[in-house]
Amino acid sequence: MFGLQFVNEMGNMQREMDQLFRGLGFTSTYESQIKQIDFQVIDNGESFSVQAPLPGLDSEKLNISVLGKRLTVSGEYIRPELPQEVRWYRQERRSGEFEQNIQLPANLDTEKIEAEYVDGILNMILPKSVSELPKKIAVKIN
Repeated sequence: MFGLQFVNEMGNMQREMDQLFRGLGFTSTYESQIKQIDFQVIDNGESFSVQAPLPGLDSEKLNISVLGKRLTVSGEYIRPELPQEVRWYRQERRSGEFEQNIQLPANLDTEKIEAEYVDGILNMILPKSVSELPKKIAVKIN
């Protein structure tokens, strides 16, 4: 019995500490892990290939924007509605709004960006701006 009380007290202490730090402008490690998007970015030379797993997200609630080198992905997970008499036993599904930015090492050509959301995975092709691509310089021979 003592073990269960100890675990409950530790949980209470964790919640109180999270509330204290939230009041100071910090987020808890647990909250930041839940809201974190696990981006995979590959440099293909002329473009970046970006993947982000977003399972269960309604594509209508997904927003993608680019400004210079910054990619922003935001959206909202909608909590499923259950009948009123149903009580949760455990709820680990994401819900609520999220937004995450990543800084890429080159400016992007916003006119040629492609994005596709299939089976819970967001796939994007982000072409680099022409000014960021290497230029071959011809050498004149006299």
